[in-house]
Amino acid sequence: MNNGAVLFAADVDRVARFYEVLLTMSPVHVEEGLRVIASDRTELVIHGVPPHIMAPLAAGERPMPREDTAMKLFFAVDNLAKAREMAPLLGGFLFPADKEFTTRRFVASNACDPEGNVVQFREMLVHS
Repeated sequence: MNNGAVLFAADVDRVARFYEVLLTMSPVHVEEGLRVIASDRTELVIHGVPPHIMAPLAAGERPMPREDTAMKLFFAVDNLAKAREMAPLLGGFLFPADKEFTTRRFVASNACDPEGNVVQFREMLVHS
């Protein structure tokens, strides 16, 4: 059994692709309006919502971050700089590098997925 989350999206394929690439996840179940992606330890269910609830963004339109929510997910990435470079190609973005912070055992950056969900990506620090 994996840990995971369910994310609701207007554009299921676009949101799933964002997380697949940045988190090195693979599709494990795909059907109309639903995509399940997973890694060894995490599973994300991207579940569609009707367009009258949330319309998909147009191609190239930058999402507005929805920061005032009750929950923010965080995920480990191998390299924040690479994630910052890749995210815009997938419809999202990482906040500027000068907004990164270091704590305990990782460097973190907030990010925005293609539909405005604010998440945090963390690069583990290497200790000798």
